[in-house]
Amino acid sequence: MTAADEVAGYNQDKMGNHMNKHIAALTVACLAATSANAAGLPERVKSAGKVVVANQPNYPPMEYVDPATNELKGVDIDLGVALAKELGTTVEWSNIGFEQMISSLQTGRVDLIHSGMSDLPKRRDTLDFIDYMKSGAQFYTSFARKDEFKTLTDFCGKTVGMSRRTSFPDETAKWSAANCQAKGLPAIKVVGTEGSADARAQLK
Repeated sequence: MTAADEVAGYNQDKMGNHMNKHIAALTVACLAATSANAAGLPERVKSAGKVVVANQPNYPPMEYVDPATNELKGVDIDLGVALAKELGTTVEWSNIGFEQMISSLQTGRVDLIHSGMSDLPKRRDTLDFIDYMKSGAQFYTSFARKDEFKTLTDFCGKTVGMSRRTSFPDETAKWSAANCQAKGLPAIKVVGTEGSADARAQLK
């Protein structure tokens, strides 16, 4: 069973904000390997000497905290630092809960969101997305239980943990209705978690 693809992207507030439009344009330029420099940055970013970026480091290998060094690491972190370098500025990472990311962008607490977030139609009313990665969902269990799952309908009646902040719970419910309940099988029970790390902990 495949849930809706998740797309991570840079997101900007769609409030007609001149600063955000500049950042969006400059980010696209960097991603297209077009040279950019500090002269084109919004005055707010130039005067601050940094771009404040919302990120929640609970999504390895994209973003996580190295337990040995307590440093931020991951693909998104490396990409954000590289983009800032191209723009002639630096990044200040702001660890913000997922639910507060969009409001933090709208109020100016952060300049960008660079963290795992799906490019969903309902979010496009307030955000601009620059999509650069596409990933799909997959289920996993403990090694001891691997033989329980041979076909897709073996998920029927099972309890599955997944982040409540993604589109996966809704997609799973739809799949379950069509492929479990419609065939007289018990529904998949979804337990909403705080992220992938929480899901792994509950599995253990």
